Amino acid sequence: MKSAPLSFRSALACLLALTASPCVRAADGSGDSGTDSANPTSRETRDAIKSAHSISQEDDGNDQERYSRETPEMDRAWAPVLDEARRGTARLLCAGKPLAFATAVSGNGYLLTKSSEIHDSKGKALESLSVQFPGGITLSARITDVHPRYDLALLKVDATGLTPVKWDTGPLPTPGTYVAAVTPERLPAAVGVLSVNARNLDEAHKGFLGISVSAETGKLRISRVGNDSAASEAGLLKDDVLKSINGQTLSTVAEFIELIGSRKPYETVKVLITRGEEDKELAATLRRRPDGFTTLAEDARNAMSGPVSRNRSGYPTAFQHDMVLQPSQCGGPVIDLDGKVIGLNIARSGRIECYAIPSATIVGLLEKVDTGKFSRPELDELRREVKNVETLMERLQKDATRLRDQLKEAEGG
Repeated sequence: MKSAPLSFRSALACLLALTASPCVRAADGSGDSGTDSANPTSRETRDAIKSAHSISQEDDGNDQERYSRETPEMDRAWAPVLDEARRGTARLLCAGKPLAFATAVSGNGYLLTKSSEIHDSKGKALESLSVQFPGGITLSARITDVHPRYDLALLKVDATGLTPVKWDTGPLPTPGTYVAAVTPERLPAAVGVLSVNARNLDEAHKGFLGISVSAETGKLRISRVGNDSAASEAGLLKDDVLKSINGQTLSTVAEFIELIGSRKPYETVKVLITRGEEDKELAATLRRRPDGFTTLAEDARNAMSGPVSRNRSGYPTAFQHDMVLQPSQCGGPVIDLDGKVIGLNIARSGRIECYAIPSATIVGLLEKVDTGKFSRPELDELRREVKNVETLMERLQKDATRLRDQLKEAEGG
């Protein structure tokens, strides 16, 4: 007979009582174990972190650790707001070796983690996976689904009563806001600031015009037109002055990159140019970016401060922060000063660059979590893209028929 799932909540309760006291204990283990600080107000939390930051900046002649944001004072100031989220955070192991963090997303035994950390370089799933919860309880885990574009994996343990984290789906905090990386322990893996708002990092699903532009005084000039590109098909030429796209005036390279990157492959855009003394409006049907195309070269300095994640780009939406995490510290929640879970750490991409998937996106992917599968909202986008391609093919077929008829007539047939 198959045994009933372990009541995780009852097994974990006494351990959490010993390890999750709501107060901030001193380094020597002393401190009040009452409940007055179980839910610190935003003001108290901010004041504590501000005070800890001031302490960490004091120069008493000691080494440079005094200037770090990750001093014991800062860690202890964060501990109260970490308490709730850490109950839903676990450590993922393979044959007892730490691989990543995992985040509980359902009371029925489902957790979320970074997929590439539990697969080898050829994409084969690792064996002997287990999840270690706060307090030390360790359970075997299996993979039930993978979302390749976000590099996420859904895990299942044979347990009920997990404490899922509460995703905050409101607007992200403004850049410059303090954030922390949650772990199963009382203190954060790292603290830092949110540095760049959520944006699309998936180059393969951005529109591609196929030109290079250079900025001149108040205008953009086309410096190169790619062969067999959307631009060449539309009739754009080198030295044309690019005035606007879809009515939006362009004066900087950054504006051009942002606008084209916000459009999808096979969308048709109206491009206004100046050629000589004449303005022309041309229609360009964007393409997919070529395989292997990158906008920026890899910075060799990224390897100077430790390993980066094997999969560290291509996410349809992610925000950036400057916490210094190890690849094995991805898969856990990111919280703000109020203890709200604003995202999930997904990659260390550089020396001071890490990416996290926003909570609102995570919630959309987990609409069917208790079936053991991800929701696939991106499939609607792919269906639209297929329809755009089919429409383009129909138009090209009509053009080809018309040109064949013209050729036949010209040949006297």
